[in-house]
Amino acid sequence: MNKDFIIYSWGAIGDALVCTPVYKALKEKFPDRRIIVYYINPRHKKVFEHNPYIDSLRYLTSWALLRYPRHLLSYWLKKKMPNAYRMAFQHVPVSRIYRKNVVDIAADIFGLTLKDRRIQLFFTEKEHRIAREKLAPYRNVVFMHIHSRASRNHHWKISNWIELVRQLPEYTFIQTGHADEEYVKGAVDWRGKVPLREAFCMLHYCTSFVGIDSSFAHATNAADLPGVVLFGDTDPLYWGHDNNVNIYKRVFCSPCFDYAWGDPCPFGHECMNHITVEEVKLALKRQVASGRHNGPPFNTEFHENNPKLLV
Repeated sequence: MNKDFIIYSWGAIGDALVCTPVYKALKEKFPDRRIIVYYINPRHKKVFEHNPYIDSLRYLTSWALLRYPRHLLSYWLKKKMPNAYRMAFQHVPVSRIYRKNVVDIAADIFGLTLKDRRIQLFFTEKEHRIAREKLAPYRNVVFMHIHSRASRNHHWKISNWIELVRQLPEYTFIQTGHADEEYVKGAVDWRGKVPLREAFCMLHYCTSFVGIDSSFAHATNAADLPGVVLFGDTDPLYWGHDNNVNIYKRVFCSPCFDYAWGDPCPFGHECMNHITVEEVKLALKRQVASGRHNGPPFNTEFHENNPKLLV
């Protein structure tokens, strides 16, 4: 019997993040079986890197076909192979089928009930040191991510973001994301300047987070960072995490993501326009006042088992 779990990781970065609790649960339930993850999106490597629950991480390329023909032919020819699984949400209309979070939907693929639902990200001591050093000059840091490539209906008006920053001068807003994303006046501009893993690691040392439903909103869960996330065409029931205040208006046509697939809203984008600057400001202030969990500078259990990463 083939004891390997062969997993093909599809989709955007957020899709990869929400599947990470499954790898921990699989390894704990089947410690004698290898977990082999093939990633199609090169940025998925940044999510899975150093994950102790993944035994082999492989980029799905033609070169990989030569080395692992059985695995890759099974994937490309869509022929069933025992213990082979596709982890993807982009082609699954979750809000039309389920009434549970995508973290638990991923676990259902393997018949698992998760004991630990946290997003799993692992960083080296060096990565933690770099994150601390880069944030050291700033106080009351609120990481901000306002753009989604999955759907324009995720977006809040840029004027709202600018006003939020203006009304909270006691916070240092640091805007992350791609260089071509719209800039929020008054924020420290780190768009396109910080690598993805480095930015994810920085969440461990921020005071809070504010943004839309995106990869960074998921990554806050791994860092146990109290944040505020704005939802419009998606529903926090499926895509939210309990470390965040998830603001969602539930207008008559929402969630529409699984119907519109990113096309422009025909109803005036009410789901996001009904969210006010004042309520986001108050939610953010509550999250900051609640204090954050200041965990160890790196994952102690992981590094004790991987001493080479302490170099």
